[in-house]
Amino acid sequence: MNTKQLFRVIFALTTFFTLTVAAQFLPEGRYHTNRERDIDILHYKAQLELDIPDQSLRGSATITLTPLHATHRFSLDAVRLDIQGCSIRIADQLQTLPFEVGDDKVFLQLPSTYHHGDTITVQIDYQAHPTAGMYFVKDPSNKNLRYVYTYGEGGLHANWLPIYNDVNDKFTSELIVTVPLPYRVISNGILVATEEVAGQKRLFHWKETKPHSNYLIVLYAGNFEKGDLPSAANGTPLHFWVPKGRLEEGAYSFRNTPEMVNFFSERFNYPYPWEKYDQIAVPDYSIGAMEHTTATGHRASVLRNPNQNPPDNFGPDLFHYYNIWTADGTISHELAHHWFGDNLTCRNLSMIWLNESFATYCQMLWDENAHGKGIFYLDRLTALDRYLEFVKNNHLIRPLEYHQFDLVSDIYTQEITYFKGALVLHFLRYLLGDEAFFRMLSDYLHKHEFSNVDSHDFQIAIEEATGQNLDWFFDDWIYNGGYPILEVESRYIAPRKITHLVIRQVQSIVEGQDFFTLPVEVTIVTANKTITDTLWIDDREEEFFIPTPGKPQMISLDRDGVIIGEIHFPKSASDLVYQIEHDHPAGKIRALRQLLERYPYQSETARVLEKMMKGEEEWWVKAEIALRLGKLPLKLQQKLLRRALNASDYHIRKAAVLGLQSCSPELARKTLRTVISKDSHGDVVATAIIVLSKFATGKKDIDFITAQLNRPSWYEEINLACMRAFENIASPELVKIIQPYSNYPHNQFVRNAALDAWAACKPDDPQLHHLLKRFAMNENYGIVFHAIELLGDIPVVSAAETLEEIAITHGDPDVRLTAEQALVKIEKLEAVQ
Repeated sequence: MNTKQLFRVIFALTTFFTLTVAAQFLPEGRYHTNRERDIDILHYKAQLELDIPDQSLRGSATITLTPLHATHRFSLDAVRLDIQGCSIRIADQLQTLPFEVGDDKVFLQLPSTYHHGDTITVQIDYQAHPTAGMYFVKDPSNKNLRYVYTYGEGGLHANWLPIYNDVNDKFTSELIVTVPLPYRVISNGILVATEEVAGQKRLFHWKETKPHSNYLIVLYAGNFEKGDLPSAANGTPLHFWVPKGRLEEGAYSFRNTPEMVNFFSERFNYPYPWEKYDQIAVPDYSIGAMEHTTATGHRASVLRNPNQNPPDNFGPDLFHYYNIWTADGTISHELAHHWFGDNLTCRNLSMIWLNESFATYCQMLWDENAHGKGIFYLDRLTALDRYLEFVKNNHLIRPLEYHQFDLVSDIYTQEITYFKGALVLHFLRYLLGDEAFFRMLSDYLHKHEFSNVDSHDFQIAIEEATGQNLDWFFDDWIYNGGYPILEVESRYIAPRKITHLVIRQVQSIVEGQDFFTLPVEVTIVTANKTITDTLWIDDREEEFFIPTPGKPQMISLDRDGVIIGEIHFPKSASDLVYQIEHDHPAGKIRALRQLLERYPYQSETARVLEKMMKGEEEWWVKAEIALRLGKLPLKLQQKLLRRALNASDYHIRKAAVLGLQSCSPELARKTLRTVISKDSHGDVVATAIIVLSKFATGKKDIDFITAQLNRPSWYEEINLACMRAFENIASPELVKIIQPYSNYPHNQFVRNAALDAWAACKPDDPQLHHLLKRFAMNENYGIVFHAIELLGDIPVVSAAETLEEIAITHGDPDVRLTAEQALVKIEKLEAVQ
């Protein structure tokens, strides 16, 4: 080899490894571990009076605790609370305690040294005007009222309660809350009492008698109506609370809750463990949904009237034909947290997968029970697609348990913590088998009930229940990230009657991602026999020689969709058609996608697609075809498109609309206008509006889209679609049309979309800048975040002072950091100018 050749090889290898390492990475951030504490809270009692117009409160917190070591001083988290006084109860008398306030804490000086086992009761009187943790949102149906809700994940409750503000302490609690009429208050546990109070006010006393973590304490206040559901099998009372006048929608939307409670209780052999279960629907509930102990909050988008032909989504999704977050899926997810999350709670947020991955898999289990194996597989397929897409777009391969993050929201990344985590649990179920898997979960629940847990506790539960050492599994799937990419080759050696398989792992080997240990199930179908075997791989390349009595008609790897990764197994068109017609769902979909990608013009492709679209295939299989019609020759494309758009199931029609993005502009524009004018389902119409905007060529298209504004639709999804369409069109003339949708009474999805559209159409508009600065300082939680991000993205130089104030004073660390990031973008612009 000469010097030039050697240089080329070294350069190629260097380039390869540089690109490989650059392609995927582990996130960086502040290291998080179990928080050290000096006290163990036993009971927390807060007496609060809300001043709703002023968005403030007066409070008195009575905290019973024991020291964890000898101490004469301890602190509680108190973020920007105005502490009025502290006292200690001794012999039924309150004695004043000296205190200091600093570093978002209140430090209490005890009258003497107390030891572990001593019981101390202290009282802290205070006032608060919270910017986080407690939210006062406008009632869209009554400008004189608001809804109040609290949210504590990520350490936000200290904005309205002086409290130990982390997940690794559990205690009983009670809230005694006074509000003006006509407000009603819902909280954890049992409603002990209500009473009328002077000044047109009412007091509500709620008490939770079982221990839970601080972030699960909740307060909802609003003009609610209460509805009753049948009790659970174990007698647990079940209720729902909805904005006044929406009882019928609530009864329909939450109708399956009793069956869900019974299903999970039986599946885990562990009855629902709390006193009651309330579900509360709150307009513009920015969190979406939250599993506060015995009192789950839901965005009001969960409510639906069956006569209005609503989509099955919990919230609007106009970019996919199916979303795991259906209304029932979300309801079951939050309910499942009452086993995994509220009962067993992760020891710190680095292990939040023990809450969220479990609840996500539980909602898939509910779908398996309620809707069958097909939808159960669709849930997993959707989760896998979204996870793989996320990694490809963001190059992020964070493990499920990961300790380095700055934004709390980063550890909640949906595609990893929820979707991948659920798939990992399904993989574990496959490894253990159903009986052992669910028995293990029951043992895990019983052993750790009302306690904090970590990933090691879960691994020990597996070992104790099954005897299996799964170090390799936890190393690959919990403590490391990424996913395997398998390339497969096969050949049949006729003289020896052997099928030769080669399986290679071709994913990048980088920090956090190595070769995986995998059981790969292979199914070989011949004319006279079906052979199923499990092949274990753990290296770059593995070879297998499988005795086969005749030439394979089908070779399917992972036909049930267990592997969390990519499988590339090139086949002929005829082999793919056979697999589509004979394989299990995962193998069928994998073959279908390959057929459409590699052989769109083959006659075999046309035959099988027409057969499937005409036949009794599951609706989601037909939707998969409709989504990819743009790959087909025009005549076949038009034929299948007509069939898809006439399908009775709206998901198929929606998939066809999404598929039109890959079709010719002429066909797409004409078809989309027809769909928008004639389709009966708002979800299909809304999706078509967005797709049409990508082909819009002039005033005629813009006027047609504008004419759709304020069409009746579930959760304003047609208005939302129009805002997204205007963002795509980005014409300054649209600003006057967009402006009204950036404010109440429109919901936060529409408002945020309007702000995006406005910024796309006229980013230098001073009126937009003024509005964003106002929203960033005092608005709905979801609007605040979005306004801050836009101020940085545009960027708005005049917003620097506003963002600096937010970065210093806001009670939410994620909001503060987001404001800091926006400031950096502004500073970069100023440095260039």
